[in-house]
Amino acid sequence: MEPLFNLESIYVTNVIGIVLIAVMIVCNLWRFQTRSRADKNLLIMMFLALTSCIADPFSYTMKGVPGLFPKIVVYVTSTWLFAANMLAGFFWVRFLSFHLNGGMRRRSGVILNSVVGVCLALLVVNFFVPIVFSIDENNLYSGTYLYPLYLTIDYLLIVNSLVIYFKAKAKGGFLKFFPIWVYIVPIIIGGVVQSIFYGISVIPTSIAVSIAGVLASLQNEMIYHDQLTGLFNRHYLHYLLKKYIDRPKLNITGIMIDLNGFKHINDEFGHAAGDDALLMSARILKSAVNNSGSVIRYAGDEFIILLNTQDDAAIEHRISRIRERFDEFNKTESKPYVLSVSIGFHKFDTKTESEDTFINVVDSRMYEDKKAFYAAHAGLDRRKR
Repeated sequence: MEPLFNLESIYVTNVIGIVLIAVMIVCNLWRFQTRSRADKNLLIMMFLALTSCIADPFSYTMKGVPGLFPKIVVYVTSTWLFAANMLAGFFWVRFLSFHLNGGMRRRSGVILNSVVGVCLALLVVNFFVPIVFSIDENNLYSGTYLYPLYLTIDYLLIVNSLVIYFKAKAKGGFLKFFPIWVYIVPIIIGGVVQSIFYGISVIPTSIAVSIAGVLASLQNEMIYHDQLTGLFNRHYLHYLLKKYIDRPKLNITGIMIDLNGFKHINDEFGHAAGDDALLMSARILKSAVNNSGSVIRYAGDEFIILLNTQDDAAIEHRISRIRERFDEFNKTESKPYVLSVSIGFHKFDTKTESEDTFINVVDSRMYEDKKAFYAAHAGLDRRKR
């Protein structure tokens, strides 16, 4: 009797996927020790891909083999592969939301969690009533009437990720993301190949290849990140401003922020406390800005925020929010230092202003605020030290 599936190719393909994921994990252990929610979602995607590459050959090996044990194996592995494919798309959407926008809108999160939760519950029901797929007496698998639902959900998750990507791009976040195609194209190719050539399985390994592409692109992004704070750095600022000048229709406002009394923190509590103050400031600014702009460490204790608006009310609201977040930090955190900031802003006229002019203007406006601060706190004036 001819084998139902090309088991050798299935074994080889999935072993390649397992090795690829193992290499990715070893080479990116440092990334997953961070608190980044984006990285945590990426780690879960890697786990899903790894377990799928393990479950897939077991599933195909037992298909067509009669008996209770093979049937249990086929049911369990098929159920997991259904769930893992969908969850990979789910955590991919979450990863993009955190990586590009710093978070996910509450309504979007509720809808996404609800849809995926219902689909997972239906897979549990399928163990008792074959509503998604069934296993016949020869332990061969076939989809039932809810099978198309899972294909639809998988594709809708990909479409959702494209929407997130292009919305972020429209806001001007040119380097906040990598080419989205590095994730989507391998999965599409894997699905097409598996559909054309009966008896082989490449989708789990395709997902592993997609994740490898994502990690490679993230590595390339590191040149634009500040090592201490995790914010974007001056290289990113120059690149971004050039892009804004090339696309003068974008409405951008620059906010320059400088920590008050930073030299005093270093002198009084040591450079470790100074580094901690910079790190805490970065977190405060990121939480205050969220997905309304980019937070950049410009130099030393200076930060620049590029807001995606020139609306006066929106600018004032964001500045007030920044000051409120620093006040909340001082009241709730038991640090040896107190954080306060001087702030200046300027609407970037991308049609007439150069990058240098824009930086000089927003910087001078920040120093106007700083002069007022040091007039009231002369003992902290580093210019007198």
